[in-house]
Amino acid sequence: MRAVSITNRGGRENNEDFVQSAHSGDIWCFALCDGLGGQLCGEVASESVCGSVCGAFSENPEISEESVYAYLEKAVRTLEDERDGRDDRYNMSSTAVVLVTDGRMAVWAHLGDSRLYRLSEGKIASITDDHSVAFLEYKDGFITYDDIRRSPNQNKLVKCVYDAEHFLPDVSAVTEVDAGDAFLLCTDGFWEYVDEKCIEETFADSDSPKEWLEKMLEELHSNESKNNDNYSAIAVMP
Repeated sequence: MRAVSITNRGGRENNEDFVQSAHSGDIWCFALCDGLGGQLCGEVASESVCGSVCGAFSENPEISEESVYAYLEKAVRTLEDERDGRDDRYNMSSTAVVLVTDGRMAVWAHLGDSRLYRLSEGKIASITDDHSVAFLEYKDGFITYDDIRRSPNQNKLVKCVYDAEHFLPDVSAVTEVDAGDAFLLCTDGFWEYVDEKCIEETFADSDSPKEWLEKMLEELHSNESKNNDNYSAIAVMP
């Protein structure tokens, strides 16, 4: 498995993103989270969710819809426990995107507006749906897909990792991975500045996930604004 990751505070004083991976034999689990900046202890939430997901995977490494759901379910229950009785953490929450793959099959799940892009035959084959007000406006035809990046409602989430009562992640079907396929997991601070055309073009011009990620970061830095958000990404080429 070839993979590389980055997490950076961008123009902010604090980095509330977190990335983590774990593997058992040929099966790998990649987790990326973005603690909600408008809530308390975002950096604690993102690290907790990533750690819980990878810990649950290590206890039961499996490529199935049920397993990836269970990894995130463990994470949300752990977050509830860590928040319980703590006034300084009463509303801490996070986005999450998780990929489990052995290079032949893959399954993924997410909550919030951190994304997973799957590339096949050099093109983006699928993108996770953002759980945001802006994405709902796009689905209703009020804005274009690219307008999501500039919408004031982009960071207003309708789902995230918060509590078990409202836990409803999107889970993919188990998908066959073909030779040359790749995955990109990234937070909104990354995809706001790196569009789909750039993702495809840099992928076509790269021989490794490190080279691919470095080229996308060049695009991010050329477009980023002052005080830009934390940004994180995991590039995977099975």
